[in-house]
Parts: sequence; C-alpha cells; structure tokens
Amino acid sequence: MNYPEKSFYRPQPADGPTAVALVDARYLRWLSRSQETEAQVHLSREGVPDLVRHAMQRSGVRASLLRTYWYADQDDQSVHDEQTLRLMPAGDTDGVSLVRQMSSDLQALVAGGRVGVVCIASDDDRLMPVIDAAKLAGVMVCLLTDERAQSMGRLMQQDPTWARLLREADRRLVVRSSEFAQAMLARAPSAGDGPVSADLDAQLHGVVQAWWEDLVEDDRETLREELPGQRGLPAEVDRELLIRAKNAIGRSLNFQEKRVLRAQARELATGLGSEVSGALEQDV
Repeated sequence: MNYPEKSFYRPQPADGPTAVALVDARYLRWLSRSQETEAQVHLSREGVPDLVRHAMQRSGVRASLLRTYWYADQDDQSVHDEQTLRLMPAGDTDGVSLVRQMSSDLQALVAGGRVGVVCIASDDDRLMPVIDAAKLAGVMVCLLTDERAQSMGRLMQQDPTWARLLREADRRLVVRSSEFAQAMLARAPSAGDGPVSADLDAQLHGVVQAWWEDLVEDDRETLREELPGQRGLPAEVDRELLIRAKNAIGRSLNFQEKRVLRAQARELATGLGSEVSGALEQDV
C-alpha cells in the first residue's frame, strides 16, 4: 500500500495566503481606551476587518482576510459580511469560556489546512499553547496590539503576561489606540449632530479639495482604484482629513460632520456620487 509523503507544506492561493481574524470584543474596548460611559458608546464591529487589513499591510503581512470571528458577551443584533459572532456567557468574567472557544476555533482552522495566517486580538496568555501548536503546523500567527508593544522592555515590567503573549507571535500588528477608538467606538447621536449648514458644507468641501490637490498622482490613482471596493476611507486618509478639518474650523467635527466629510472625499476621489452611502457607514 502506498502512503502519501508527509509534508509541512501548506499550499497557498496564488494571490497570497488566506487570513482569519479571531477578535475578543472586550480586548478591543480596552485598547480603544474610551473615556466615555457605556451609555454613550457602543462597540461597533463593522470597521474591524478594515482595521485588521490595514494593520497587516503596515506590518508587511500579505494575506487576504477571509473572515472575522467576533467574541462578545452581548449580541449587537447586527449582520456583517464575512463576520461570525461567537456569543459568550455574560458571566464569563474570567474569560475561561472565551479562551476555550477561541482555542477550539484556532485548532479547527489549523486542522482544515486552508488558512495561512491567523490574526488574534486578545491579551490572554492562556492562548499560548494553542498558538505555539498553530505555529508548529506552519501557520503564521499575528497578534493585534497598540503602541505599547513598541516598548517591549517597559511592557515586560508593566504587564508581563501580555508581553509574553505578544512575544509568542510571528508578527505584532501595531495599531494606535486612537485608531482603535476612531474605527470602533460609535457614539450615540446628540443634539449637536443635526444637519450640516451650507456654509460648513462649503468649508468641508474646501478641505477635501485642498487635500486632493496636495496628493501626488500615484496616490490619487491608488485611491481611485481601491476606494470603490472599500467601505469608508483608509485609516491614514481619514485621520489626515479630520486633522485638516479641525484646523480649518477650529474644533473637532461632530458625528454628522464627519460623515459629510468622508462622503465628500469618496465622491471626489472616485468621481461617483453614489459612493456617499459607503462613506456614511464608516465608524466615527
């Protein structure tokens, strides 16, 4: 009887490996460092895939994100493409159920042999054994973190268990806490979030026009090609526009003003007025 030769080689698609993200909602809330009360904000998972994609790109991980698993103890009643909600028991304060479920999912992904990269958003060092097993099976394991991971010596003193977990990763995907907050904390509309006046609309249009004119042609062409397939704006573009707008009007934009700014930027970059809806859905 002939037996196939054993190999650790994991075949990958021609356009790069497939990635899956395993995301602990409580961990991302902690990383976002929200100073607002629970009644004022809720964690939105719609922007998570783009956040992970940008983090992978900036870290040099060339992979196609297939799906995101979202582990939370509350059902947000929302439905998003390529996302799976893993509802944890409300009383899972010690994270045992989450670690058990995330470990089981990671083992299943590795056993399937179709995933080359796993991005994990968690600070629970009880995941270290299953992460090590995934690495031995040939899977690249990345851990999502904030800027504190850039000072590992200090982090080893302040939070040694988290530091040990981060050191176990093949790559640490560093995202600033402000970017987490911008992408994930959707604030409840307030009285100040009404329609944008014509004068302010014109000011925001001027900000967007000046930003576009300052871009080199290669950057403009990249945005023309990429934006139609994305929701919202790339994080770095969004951040620059918000800073420009704040400097132009002398204050930070409110919820509705940000939506208008993003819609104008997409419309200018793509030349399609119908792209407004995609911009309006981007998290604040």
